[in-house]
Amino acid sequence: MAAAVLRAARPEDRDEAEALAGAAFSADPPRPGPEVAGTSEVLRRVAEDPADGRLLATSTARLCGQWWGGRRVPAVALGGVAVDLTARGRGVGRALLTDTFDAAQAAGASLVALIPSTHEFYRKAGCGIAGRRSVYAIDTHELRTLPRPADTPVYRRATSDDVPAVAALVAAHAARTNGVLDHDASTGSAVQYVAVRDDVVVGWCALGRRASERGNYTVTVLDLVGADPATELALWRDLVADEPSARQVHALLPAGSLLENHLPRQTEPVEDATWMLGLLDVPAALAGRGYPRGVRTRLTLDVGSDVWSLDVADSSARVAAGAQAGPRVRLGLADLASVYAGHLDPLSAHHAGLLEGDEAAVESLRTLFAGPPAVLARPF
Repeated sequence: MAAAVLRAARPEDRDEAEALAGAAFSADPPRPGPEVAGTSEVLRRVAEDPADGRLLATSTARLCGQWWGGRRVPAVALGGVAVDLTARGRGVGRALLTDTFDAAQAAGASLVALIPSTHEFYRKAGCGIAGRRSVYAIDTHELRTLPRPADTPVYRRATSDDVPAVAALVAAHAARTNGVLDHDASTGSAVQYVAVRDDVVVGWCALGRRASERGNYTVTVLDLVGADPATELALWRDLVADEPSARQVHALLPAGSLLENHLPRQTEPVEDATWMLGLLDVPAALAGRGYPRGVRTRLTLDVGSDVWSLDVADSSARVAAGAQAGPRVRLGLADLASVYAGHLDPLSAHHAGLLEGDEAAVESLRTLFAGPPAVLARPF
């Protein structure tokens, strides 16, 4: 059979592509979300059967920025690669994934972030595990015990006019941690709210609902950001804790988060998935992120068939092709992505045989990629 035709999706492909994605990832009929002003550029790629023109696979990715070490690195958030059941096992998905990565890199992306349906498929494409996404079930009455600020904000539904202010809030939060993506104004069926104080947007959250045996529904928190701790806690208490209709809230709680430290008790997670990161452009990804202050180091990285010189000073890096004097390490592209994210400890990787290098090289990598655990707050 002739190879599939890989191309950008056209407007007339929309219904067929959404039906294909819905069949692959959802038990419900596909329900396209509304077009929202302010959303980032989206790349849609398809694989077409050259014989009859039907779609064999589709992918969707959002061009955005992802924050690492206090700096924004151009990235793409991959929504998934959906392959028709009749086309599986023929390399169509792999070809479309490569095509999508090429298109993303051509559009300026250095990184790809994704929530995998299967690790092996994406690891072969150079993506490594970057962190965990632990979702906890929290009783709403516990959120009602959170402290109330002296100056309680005013809450209202978000509008397209709020997109710049919310994006600035997300960026300020992202600069303090790792893995956060730029604000995406599109949340599908979720409802967005903002908190306002003195006519300034100081908080934002996106909330959904799901059927529940406990109460009328369960509140799901897609994302929540406050300009200060008091506002963040107020959002959890006043908007998320929808008593008495909802008795539980499902929310992502990163280790060390503000809410984690205020809850009277920690429950078991109801979801515990991983997310993955890929370096589409290794030198650009290494040069684009931030590094710990006061660190000065030089390394040679052997990554597959490529060799890169990494020179870090003053929180920035210079990357050049070829080797240089000093410590040298060898590792695969997927494992480099995991180290980049801070998820794979270089010392553990060395012990497991995933990384080759001397003690100085391993310690240098540990120092360079130290930081808060990387968090991918929202699915996409």
